[in-house]
Amino acid sequence: MAEPQAPVGDQPEPRAGKDMSGSVRIDDSAAEATLCGGLLAWGPSSGGGERRRLELDSEVLGVRVDGRALKVATFESGDEAGAWRSSSSRRPMACGGGRGGGDRRKGEVVVEMESEEAAATWGDAMRDHLALLGRPKRLFIIVNPYGGKRGGRRIFQAEVLPLIEAAVILYTMQETKHRLHAQEIAHSLDLGKYDGIVCVSGDGVLVEVVNGLLQREDWNTAIKMPLGIIPAGTGNGMAQSLLHIAGESFSVSNAVLAIIRGHKRALDVTSVVQGKTRFFSVLMLTWGLAADVDIESEKYRWMGSARLDFYSLIRVVKLRRYNGRVLFVPAPGYGGVGHPAKQITSCKSDGGSTGVQGERSNDGNDETCAYAGPSVDEAGLEWRSLDGPFVSVWVSGVPCASENFMTAPEANVGDGYLDVAIIKDCPWSTVAGLALQMRDGSYVKSPHVEYFKVKALRIEPGMRVGGGGSKGGIIDSDGEVIARGDGSHTGDELEHLMAYGPPIQLTVDQGLATFFSPR
Repeated sequence: MAEPQAPVGDQPEPRAGKDMSGSVRIDDSAAEATLCGGLLAWGPSSGGGERRRLELDSEVLGVRVDGRALKVATFESGDEAGAWRSSSSRRPMACGGGRGGGDRRKGEVVVEMESEEAAATWGDAMRDHLALLGRPKRLFIIVNPYGGKRGGRRIFQAEVLPLIEAAVILYTMQETKHRLHAQEIAHSLDLGKYDGIVCVSGDGVLVEVVNGLLQREDWNTAIKMPLGIIPAGTGNGMAQSLLHIAGESFSVSNAVLAIIRGHKRALDVTSVVQGKTRFFSVLMLTWGLAADVDIESEKYRWMGSARLDFYSLIRVVKLRRYNGRVLFVPAPGYGGVGHPAKQITSCKSDGGSTGVQGERSNDGNDETCAYAGPSVDEAGLEWRSLDGPFVSVWVSGVPCASENFMTAPEANVGDGYLDVAIIKDCPWSTVAGLALQMRDGSYVKSPHVEYFKVKALRIEPGMRVGGGGSKGGIIDSDGEVIARGDGSHTGDELEHLMAYGPPIQLTVDQGLATFFSPR
């Protein structure tokens, strides 16, 4: 574990900034500089030349003072690093999926002041302004060295650490050593020492952290701890979703900047329940084609994210269909989907409990103070249903399943609803075309896809069509198998949380978690 790089004590309260101006030297040229409203600007002292600027919120990582030198660590798009903009220029907004803008790079502007006292005064003023933005000062960073192509450690050292240090953020780093280690860390961590928890990993470690926080006795305050995700896994759906929503291109550096800037966004958490067994999800639950690809492609993990494309082709050509039923409480505007359902019984039971991730029970009747999920008056809900066979059922709380697939283009991470995309029974050639359209989300417009929003949803999974009535499928939540009906079981899997066949219900707790977000 890497401990904080400087002692952490009580810090003085930041002061509101004041306008400043003075004579400086930049790049060995005399200039007049101003600091006003979070904007550092300068131009030729003789006047009449082009003025250049830096926005402290979006383009400055941190500030250091070295004698008379004010060293400003910058973070600009790669095509503009070192080429400063005029005060009238504007950068085009980037979009998720690399549709503009581009990656950013760390740079430095050295402003030579007239005296050491002036450098200290300007440095204090800039640091005070940055502090008022709510940026984190102390982070606990969890690195998964095994995810994706096993690049987590390299990504942390080469791409994350230089930016964190330039932003003068203290950190403690710990690598995960085994499955559910991040969950154990989050469950016991002294949260008072940190301003956020950051995962350098794929989505799985992040989900473990959420579940660990919700197992705590102080879960109601623990879950307010801001969480950050830096993509270092196979799918990276959460990182891509947050960047896409903010109109930022997908990259490690943009994800790090989102954490450094300290902007926060409320994120829905979904309770996945069968009897007394409960799992907390922040991304998605899949059954059918999507789950089969996600889990069965693990044998090709050495390919990185390309394994999903490769195995998708195999599974589309050898298409499986599953019997079953999906019941749901539609969001406003979707009351015409499916048909009314009758005799809906509760998914809760008095049976034995395996608890969250197979470790702890958090049902309200157990002797624990952990989070028991949202309170729902099931008697007042009007359920509707869709009957199979289905090719795929995809239930998403975020728009992107990975950096290459947008499965729920209308998903809003904090609206209190889940987006459901169901591919109905159709030929494999049709599914192949839909798979290509998943890159931009346009597949949901197909007549073979039912796309709608729900307040709650229940899956009653059945057996594979043509499987002789003995082969079921896989139910996958956030990359973890929670139920399996195909009879297979790999040696490194824990006993599955839930049984395949009985209903599994999903209910949303709106805005329960807090995430660092680009905007």
